[in-house]
Amino acid sequence: MICEPGPLLATFTTPENIGMTAGSVLWIFPLLASVAFIYKATKMRVIFLWRFFRDVGILFCTLSVVMILVAVILHIIVRILTG
Repeated sequence: MICEPGPLLATFTTPENIGMTAGSVLWIFPLLASVAFIYKATKMRVIFLWRFFRDVGILFCTLSVVMILVAVILHIIVRILTG
């Protein structure tokens, strides 16, 4: 069975339509999880599963809190500037 790479590669050239709803902001969490996973996988010299997943969880929570705080601060700044 031969797999054609054309349709697969085409998915990387067209952007995903997420929308402009409040729920679309939740798409940031899979991105943060993958960033935390890959970052810890590349930075740990020796990977013990329990420690690795604990560190990934801590980093994911830290990134999530920071992103939420940034969003709230930017929302407040926009509210102040636009009245």
